[in-house]
Order: sequence, then C-alpha cells, then structure tokens
Amino acid sequence: MWRHGKTKQGKVRWFCTQCRKTGIRKRADVTNRKYDRWVIEWIVEGKKLKHIAKEYGYHLQYVQQMICRSLAAYSTPEHNRTLDPTRPLILDATWIVWRRLVVLIAHDGERVIDWMFAPTENSLIWEQFLSRLTGKPLGCVSDAQKGLLQAIMCRFEHLPRQRCIAHITRQARIWLTRRPKTKAGAELLLLVNTLFKIKNQEEKKIWEKLFGIWIETYADFLKEKTQGVGKRWWYTHRKLRGVRSLLIRAQSEMFAYLEHRLPSTTNHLEGGINGPLKFVFKEHRGLSLEHKKQIVNLFLSARTKRKNQH
Repeated sequence: MWRHGKTKQGKVRWFCTQCRKTGIRKRADVTNRKYDRWVIEWIVEGKKLKHIAKEYGYHLQYVQQMICRSLAAYSTPEHNRTLDPTRPLILDATWIVWRRLVVLIAHDGERVIDWMFAPTENSLIWEQFLSRLTGKPLGCVSDAQKGLLQAIMCRFEHLPRQRCIAHITRQARIWLTRRPKTKAGAELLLLVNTLFKIKNQEEKKIWEKLFGIWIETYADFLKEKTQGVGKRWWYTHRKLRGVRSLLIRAQSEMFAYLEHRLPSTTNHLEGGINGPLKFVFKEHRGLSLEHKKQIVNLFLSARTKRKNQH
C-alpha cells in the first residue's frame, strides 16, 4: 500500500495495489483513548453529551453508545492504600442506590485512599473495609455511625477520634429549628452555633462551662411531662432533651482536633467527594447499577493522587 492523498477530514488515504481500493487505517488504541476521553469529559469535567457530540462531530446517540461501551470495559487501576502516620483518616459512606448500594470511602485530607461497595453500612462491612488499609493514621474523623465506631476501635486501638462537628450542629439545628420558641432552645442554639468558633483549649473550657450551666439551669424545665390519654405520657421538650443528649455523648470526641491536628469535620469527603459525586448522578439519570459502579470507580480513581503530584 502507498499513500494516496488525504480525505476531507485530513486523514491519510491509502491505496492497495492488489484490490485496487483506497481507504484509511484505524488504530484501535487511538480510538479507545478517544472514547476514554469522552468518559472523562462527561463524568469528571461535567460536560453535556450534546456538547461532546458537537465538539467531535458525531451523532449524540453514537457518543452515548461509545461512552457506555467504554464504561463497561473500564477497570480500576491499582492505588496506594498505605496510611500516612502524619495525616488523618477521614471515613464516610454515601448511598449510590438507596437501600441497595453504598460506597465506603477513606480520605486523608489530600487524596482518596480507598473505597469499597457494599449493600449496607454496618460494623462488619466497615471492619472488612478497614482491614484492607495498611499502616496507622494520625487519627480518625467520622460522623460517629455506630458500626463505623466499633470497626475503628477494633482496627485502631487507642487512636484519637474526632466526631464531625458539622454533623452535630446540623442535627442540633434540625431539632431546635432556626427560631426556637423557648428561651432554653434559643440559648442552646447559640451554644451550638459557637462550636465552629472554638480554636483553643481556653475557648473549649469556656464552652463546656456554659453548657454545664445551661444543663443545671434548665434541668427541671426538661423534666416537664405531658399527660396523654390514660397513663400515657411523654416529655414535653423531647427535641431539647435530644440535643442535650447529643452534645453530652459527643463531648468526649468533639474537641480532639485541638490536641491532635485533626480536621474538625468530614467536609473533605462531604463537600469534596460526596457532593460532586451525587451531582454526577443527578446529571446522568437512568444509568444501570453496573454503570453507576464504574462511574464511582472512575470518579474516585481521579482523586487518588495528591494535589502536588502530576
């Protein structure tokens, strides 16, 4: 075969001396790289399929078919699961399909360390996930899910644990509402809102003292009961009692970041990984379960490298 000019698209045309026909040569590796690039643009960069089709000059349906084919052939690359003793271990889980598929994610504040799919979230599954990680981190930061706490205590004994302050304040604000109707609720909401402002041990002691005073001041108020029909009764201020219990239980692990250089929240995962991942699924509805898994693999694989690595 010899060169025989170029096509209108600028590709080299070849002429065969035996069959007397012309054509172009196609390299499968180049074509596959192009399809992989479409997947990256669609999932990671957030481009619309119609914009990709217009940019590359293909029909929308063809682009969609090739992306689905590329997703089906995608395999997760190997990544480093070794924990850095100078960095924290941030753990969280997010539902991909409610009650059917959840992904457990480990993050060290700079990169995704590992992830695993599971049908639900409990202590056994968390223990299995943590057993895949090697080394010991500086400390653990989590939302204090019961199964996760048990797994952390089994896998990392005597490791500093930080309970996410964002989860605590979010739940407390839901129960208290933005405008509490009682004086006790308004004062407690003020204490909850100051949790993010605590930067040193002195401010911590002041907060704990104020919280203790609040508990003593409204102890009788929180014991008030409402009588129902017959012998049935309930506490009148159940939501206030719930916030009080929430803060008391979390108090021992709420300020570990002041001593061990840990982040005070799981926002590295919530805002940096879970939020964008859920946005991807919102933008690309109607995907099969397997395609959703492949999208998670691709999305998290792109975040396994540290920020200063290229």
